[in-house]
Amino acid sequence: MAGLAGWTWLSRDGSGTSTGPAACSSGQLRSLDLSRQDQGRLAWSDDFDGPTVDRDRWTVRDDTSLSFDQARIERSAVSVKDGRLRITARSGGTPERPVVTGYLDTIGHHEQRYGRWEMRARLPVDAGRSRALWPAFWLRETDGPAEIDVMEAWGTPVTDGRSLPGSAAWAVHSDTESGPGSQSLRGWSAPDLQLDRGLHDFAVDRVPGCLRFSVDGRTTGVVQTRDAPWLASTGALNIRLNLQVGGAYWGRLDPSRPGTTRLPATFEVDRIRVYLPR
Repeated sequence: MAGLAGWTWLSRDGSGTSTGPAACSSGQLRSLDLSRQDQGRLAWSDDFDGPTVDRDRWTVRDDTSLSFDQARIERSAVSVKDGRLRITARSGGTPERPVVTGYLDTIGHHEQRYGRWEMRARLPVDAGRSRALWPAFWLRETDGPAEIDVMEAWGTPVTDGRSLPGSAAWAVHSDTESGPGSQSLRGWSAPDLQLDRGLHDFAVDRVPGCLRFSVDGRTTGVVQTRDAPWLASTGALNIRLNLQVGGAYWGRLDPSRPGTTRLPATFEVDRIRVYLPR
């Protein structure tokens, strides 16, 4: 196909397979960007221009929680204002989960197997006053356990010995529940992105053979299917957006130092765009 020399697409609806090579060449990786007109076409998007979340695009979760964090998920924590989606973490939960936060996904609304997923957003990771805040833009396999994390970031100060301030993480997991035998690959952006200042673009391009992760157009990681073989059978993916609070990995809320987590804190998403290969 034009723009991706070496690939032969059997389906253009995002659910097909390819007879291309088992891994991307270095030349393909350098040029891979499905937002370019010669490589891809816009398939799905949300610029959050309406007064509320578009229920034809998103499901907003309500009255639930995750198993490992310190927040209660409520619909009231998700809103649209001034052209941006806002997921706000605030005090007001329960003693066990003292924070209320939001979570939304595209289950039943949009999914595709290959393409580019990108988000422009401002992250609530203000230096020194965002401990335990964990904004994430990730993809989950609709009919399977695999997961692709396009962007995860952690507020500071973090747990001692685990400090990568100013960085955004990406990951691929064979099993989102991290069950027995699950496998993962992870990486980080450069630590000079000033993620707490202004808007940034986070993206992943997925074609048969590889993934390319980027922040603000800069490649932050590449995963070859030969190094993550479960990706060859990973199917269509849906989008997840949430602001988690607290976890064993990067730190939990510290009641003895309340100034280290300033609430309310808002994850602001300016737009989401999804492309299909041409």
